[in-house]
Amino acid sequence: MSFKSINPATGVVSAEFSAHGDADMERLLEQAWTGYRAWSVTPMEDRTAFLIRLADLLEQRADTYAALITSEMGKPVGEARAEVVKAASGARHFAEAGPRYLADEPVQGTAGTIIYEPIGPIFGVMPWNLPFWQVLRFFIPAAIAGNVVLVKHADLVQGAAQALEDLVRDAGGPAGLYTNLRVRRDAVSGIIADPRVRAVTVTGSTAAGRAVAEAAGAHGKKAVLELGGSDPFIVFEDADFEKAVSIGVVSRFSNNAQSCIAAKRFLIAAPIFERYCEAFARTASALPMGDPMDPATKLGPLAKADLVETTQRQIAEAVAAGGRVITGGKPKDGPGNFFEPTVIVGVDPDSAIAQEEFFGPVALMFPFTSEVEAVECANATDFGLGGAVWTSDPHRARRVVGQLEAGAVFVNDFVRSDPRAPFGGVKGSGFGRELGPLGARELTNPKLVWNLPA
Repeated sequence: MSFKSINPATGVVSAEFSAHGDADMERLLEQAWTGYRAWSVTPMEDRTAFLIRLADLLEQRADTYAALITSEMGKPVGEARAEVVKAASGARHFAEAGPRYLADEPVQGTAGTIIYEPIGPIFGVMPWNLPFWQVLRFFIPAAIAGNVVLVKHADLVQGAAQALEDLVRDAGGPAGLYTNLRVRRDAVSGIIADPRVRAVTVTGSTAAGRAVAEAAGAHGKKAVLELGGSDPFIVFEDADFEKAVSIGVVSRFSNNAQSCIAAKRFLIAAPIFERYCEAFARTASALPMGDPMDPATKLGPLAKADLVETTQRQIAEAVAAGGRVITGGKPKDGPGNFFEPTVIVGVDPDSAIAQEEFFGPVALMFPFTSEVEAVECANATDFGLGGAVWTSDPHRARRVVGQLEAGAVFVNDFVRSDPRAPFGGVKGSGFGRELGPLGARELTNPKLVWNLPA
């Protein structure tokens, strides 16, 4: 059994990787356990020094890693390089702030102190759409806390998976600190069940996350879930119109429109609805689409051929639900998984398709006539990852932000993650937090100690 890296811009197989067998798995699990016993007692200053070396290597190899990311999942090479640089900034942030995040915390008014201890080897099930950043944003806080990780990366980015393991080793990480597991989905439940694995985190679809959480719960193990999203992008009539259009296009179509946290449902005040849709469609259709290795490209291919089929099916269902395609709507002729940027208006907001997550270059546009209607529509999905509110009225912004069911809401900006701030969702978008002080402590044991000696 093997994994193949297929260039989504050409359809050509670029690499093949053999899967780990049962004997390999036992060896790797034992290596992780042995590595944890050593890393968990490694002084904090040595862990921070490791993260600085990791950041240095990421920056030095940014072009090489960017080309690898682009060849395996198709994102424009400029965005791929930015992903690697962002991961380096995350490592530097936790090298500087991690000791503060994890410092002993007195319980006010008592003799108690909370100390944040590592919990053991953590199993991560990771996606292909941000193959460096999403893995490292889990690994970096886990490592600074004294944990080690085992990672099942997505099938189509096994080159990135191996590169990440090599990166940790080259930065001076000891054996077992980062272990790459080349296994299929059917091996996940067995890995979770292994007593040497103490927690699990997954970034992926809602269905995959719930399956992992069920397996973790059966064994009494903690799970952190960062799952799908269908973020509302709410534009009131008093918003900065041009900026709301330009940022809206970036939020929907960056990363080839394959991000869980991204604008997907555009809720536009009725007085500006037609004008906004026309401007958005014009801007989206002008995005340079083509070879993702060309720095001028802004929209590359979808990562997998079956995503083209899924996007076609969703567009057809949207049209059946009253939608009208005002730009795009079909794959691009020629090799590769290219799909035109698509804008659809008129979909019934109560239809089944309006509740689905679109993981392709499709923006759904809905008008609203009141603040109440905007909030109701924004919350009318099982997702709750992010959201954006565009208005020049600070009182309205505060009211709407307080009513949105989401893990993060951005005012007059687009939703994104930042190493300094906690990231995660609610409802079908998961639970638990990554990044920031909450993420640093998420995969630790906050142990209460009474009368801790100074």
